[in-house]
Amino acid sequence: MNTKKLTRIGLVAAIYVVLTWILPMFSYGPIQFRISEILTLLAFYNPIYVLSITIGAFISNIISPLGIIDMFVGALHSFLSVYAMTKTKNIYLASIFPALFSFIIAIEILIVSDEKLSFFLITGQIMLSEFIIVSLIGVSVFKLLEKNKTFKDFVLLDGTNKVK
Repeated sequence: MNTKKLTRIGLVAAIYVVLTWILPMFSYGPIQFRISEILTLLAFYNPIYVLSITIGAFISNIISPLGIIDMFVGALHSFLSVYAMTKTKNIYLASIFPALFSFIIAIEILIVSDEKLSFFLITGQIMLSEFIIVSLIGVSVFKLLEKNKTFKDFVLLDGTNKVK
């Protein structure tokens, strides 16, 4: 892996962490609106960002109220979501994966919580927040960014081109 790719991976991971930590009240728990989740769509454009998002989620969850388990479970959720994004050619379909894998976070919350909670309610809340952030807001943002040459140059390091 060359220095340019490694730098981009680290930069995107750091941005993910900052965007998560800047609004912690919205970043953790059964109702999450992590602005950083918009960045998951980068993996749709270039698979090198699978590593960025996974590392970013792992580090972000250091301060999670769910404890150290959230570092691993959250990173697993992110990895599965962004890896699945790399396997599709449609950004709208790709944007659904974080919501589809939300059951992983719901299971974690049920395991670590002292309260009796509904699996379906928790899953639904997380799915809805992922859908709003990634599918509605994120796709809109990235469709605008696709028209920007600087964005293309930054994201498409190795000639991979899902941007028309």
